[in-house]
Amino acid sequence: MPRSKIFNTLEWEAFESPPVFSSGDRKRFFSLPLSLEDALADLRTPTNKVCFLAAAGYFKARYKFFPRQFHPNDIVYVARQIGVDPLQIRVDAYSKESRARHQRVILSYFGFAPFDKTASDFAAGEIANLVAVQFRPKLVLLEILQVLTRKKIEIPSYN
Repeated sequence: MPRSKIFNTLEWEAFESPPVFSSGDRKRFFSLPLSLEDALADLRTPTNKVCFLAAAGYFKARYKFFPRQFHPNDIVYVARQIGVDPLQIRVDAYSKESRARHQRVILSYFGFAPFDKTASDFAAGEIANLVAVQFRPKLVLLEILQVLTRKKIEIPSYN
């Protein structure tokens, strides 16, 4: 059976894409918390440092990760913030292993749990309760996103 579409194309793209920040938003979301300075100091390459901070800022804004998706203006801003030449940053060189390690650090810093099997089972139970009272699919999705955020569980991708 095919999956039903809950979000239209524009809503799906907005959900799966990193937030678009104004200059004020960049200052707010990409500010370096003191407790993350140690984690940043341990990173070796400029690309890892910038991608780590950008991922942390995006997570702070949306409680989810966007694998290898970074807005160029955000990369330039973060690079300049930490004194790195933006031309040195190669997002395509940001490895899957580094990204996974950085995500664990970011989740820990914000006190969130990953969206793993346990979280998936919890979400399935919550969704079943909402479906039982005949909520519309879009309302179910929006409600489960709020529940996950309240429970401090990472928001998964749309699929």
